[in-house]
Amino acid sequence: MAGRSIVVVAADQGLRRSVAFALEVEGYPTESYDTVQKAEASSREALCTILDDEILKSETLAATELLKDIGRRAILLVDGLSALQPRADYTILTKPFTGADLLGVINSQTEAAK
Repeated sequence: MAGRSIVVVAADQGLRRSVAFALEVEGYPTESYDTVQKAEASSREALCTILDDEILKSETLAATELLKDIGRRAILLVDGLSALQPRADYTILTKPFTGADLLGVINSQTEAAK
């Protein structure tokens, strides 16, 4: 099951819940964590990992290392004011986004992984 789940990492409980809910409604099992440290093991086996950019501010080193490790299986949620530069090895989704936006990114990643 772990290889088929989607890991959601966000300090904000409301964001974690809403992203997990949107995914579970579409049939994706999820695991949610409030820190990168708690999510690391699951992220390595997951279908993909969704990280909120606020985690990069509070856990810069751990989050950066995780993004490097999981590469294309990472989706980084950023606000429009983020100074982060897009990188080829992970996907960026700008907040606010719709459930359809999120599913589109996940489906694209799933297809690319086949």
